[in-house]
Amino acid sequence: MKFLLPVGLFLLVTGCEEMIHEREPKYVHDGEGPPSMEGIYIQREEHNILIEGEELKEEGKTLSLNEFMSKNDGYFLKLKDDSELEGIKSGTKVKAWCGQILESSPPYAVCQKIEAVGEE
Repeated sequence: MKFLLPVGLFLLVTGCEEMIHEREPKYVHDGEGPPSMEGIYIQREEHNILIEGEELKEEGKTLSLNEFMSKNDGYFLKLKDDSELEGIKSGTKVKAWCGQILESSPPYAVCQKIEAVGEE
């Protein structure tokens, strides 16, 4: 009985600790090393979007934002500092260092750093 009490407490504490850290990002990118994503930066309807890949599947400006996102694999970008987007125009190929990717609908990527690779 003396053995089961410490083992039970240990299991209880380690299980609860996992629940405490459950909502924290599992990986935080510090902006160093290789980028998390590469793609094309698009600004549509006051949203910053990163479309993965080398080219857009549908570039029509007449499409709604939801239709545009359904035809292209991309993420809405949340940046810690909006000054990261200075000088980056819509349609520019970029690299992004993102620490947290929220697979919601629509998906969001929280990025620490973004930089232009070249103009499309």
